Amino acid sequence: MSQLSDQVLPTQTYLADLTPADWTHLMTGQLLLQGGRGQYRILALTPAEGAIAWAVLTDYGNFHQFLPTVVESRILEAEGGRKVVEQLDRRRILLSIVESRIRTENLEINQQQISFQMLQGNLAYMYGHWRLDTPPPEANAISRLLISQQVQAEAETDLGPFKGMFYKLFENSLTETMQAIRTEMERRAASSAG
Repeated sequence: MSQLSDQVLPTQTYLADLTPADWTHLMTGQLLLQGGRGQYRILALTPAEGAIAWAVLTDYGNFHQFLPTVVESRILEAEGGRKVVEQLDRRRILLSIVESRIRTENLEINQQQISFQMLQGNLAYMYGHWRLDTPPPEANAISRLLISQQVQAEAETDLGPFKGMFYKLFENSLTETMQAIRTEMERRAASSAG
């Protein structure tokens, strides 16, 4: 039985703390990364329709085709909206190539939210959710959808003076992943329109 909650926060509750300056930042096409030290929220606007955006977020078996550091990705278990996904991540850190294999449980809710938690991997923990929301009218957003990810993660071991480097690498990974996901959504949207 999954420990993930199948509850979705109301959109207004979830977005209430975004300021007009945050919306302006998003409207210029930039990503908005908030938080630090293992607790983050990253947001982006896209003109892609909800069905296309959802298809990208749930295309687990093909993540290696559009996420920059994922070299393998596959679904290990699928039962309704619950999927267990394993992926192999490869990235250059300083002069080394570092590989990590991670297994996550993902719970898809109402084509709006994917709650996830790490089951196996080289972190002490990682959990959070992806969301797709319609921007509220007061945001004056031209784009159709707000893509967001909230995540909490911590290194497996005490890294001492290198802990700051872990957080910086994690933040960079969040930014790269969000940018790649938005790009794939927009690529698929353009393909379906043409």
